[in-house]
Amino acid sequence: MSDRMSILHVIEAPSWTGAMAQTLELVLGLRSRGHRVTLACTPGSILAARAAGAGVDVVGLDVRSELNPVSIAKLCGLIWTRHVDIVHAHRAHAHSLGLLAAFATGRPFLVTRRVSFPPKDNLGSRLKYCSRHVTRIVAVSEGVKDVLVDYGVPADRVDVIYSGSDPARYREGLDGTSVRRELGIEPGSPLVGKIANFYHGWKGHDTFLDAAKLVTARFPDARFVLVGHNTSGEKMRGMVAERRLDERVVLAGYRTDVPEVISALDVSVNSPRAGEGLSGAVRESLAVGRPVVATDVGGNRELVREGETGLLVPPDDPEALAGAILRLLEDEALASRLATDGARFVRENLTVERMVETTERLYREIL
Repeated sequence: MSDRMSILHVIEAPSWTGAMAQTLELVLGLRSRGHRVTLACTPGSILAARAAGAGVDVVGLDVRSELNPVSIAKLCGLIWTRHVDIVHAHRAHAHSLGLLAAFATGRPFLVTRRVSFPPKDNLGSRLKYCSRHVTRIVAVSEGVKDVLVDYGVPADRVDVIYSGSDPARYREGLDGTSVRRELGIEPGSPLVGKIANFYHGWKGHDTFLDAAKLVTARFPDARFVLVGHNTSGEKMRGMVAERRLDERVVLAGYRTDVPEVISALDVSVNSPRAGEGLSGAVRESLAVGRPVVATDVGGNRELVREGETGLLVPPDDPEALAGAILRLLEDEALASRLATDGARFVRENLTVERMVETTERLYREIL
């Protein structure tokens, strides 16, 4: 095998999420190391546009169906014409299509699992995750690996590779003043934020809002911001109105200046009730040097080490979440220490460079 590998990444990308961001970082990192990288993804997506803008070899692929014969044939053609050494899929539909194409062409196949939900208990999922034709599964945390092993995947076929942050973009010392001004936050008012797309109830936006109502009883001038796809939609506005928090909660929607948004916060909250593999919002908040409160689900405890890099609370418990937020707002020394130690932890362990290097090493081991 030559030092230069040919790698095909496959992913459905209906919108911009952490999975898309991490896939693009991996593709760019591998390419910078001299490998030939092709990205097959949803045509017209944000991911396709950003990857093409960065000079990546992007191929549009219909990934809406897990068993689309045209897409499988197209992937097989890419594997043959680009002399692909290894196929790496990143989401559920891409997993199915990539597995069938890799099986048909005899190529090694990897899939990345980013959520800590167990796969569905049906024949299709058993074949996808437990088939010997899946060479390796990359879990983004030990929590995700534990779920897969409990499901029946052999432990020696699951490799933990943590997602990474770009230290040039997510770093301490960023100025969030302009963001606070834009959001209408008065100087000196505590600002607590949650960064997460609003697609599923398991993300815990309701828990965050219930905790916000409790926090305002102690800090009447506190303000709260929700950032991410659909956080400015009608359903979220209704949830805020139900709790009579219209004057206290800013619904910011999708934004591209996430590092600056994080830097504007006094406390960053991650409150899912289940499913979190390794929260990008937590990792990025730590990297920027903001104190974090997170629910103890999935891989969160691998990022938030209680009392060391942040505070952990039980899921679906607004009182506990509010108590942790208040603790950080009231104890500036604690908040500062956690923020400093959290930033150091990410800088030393959770960079994009380390993620790319570890993935490259896994590819070479397989080949």
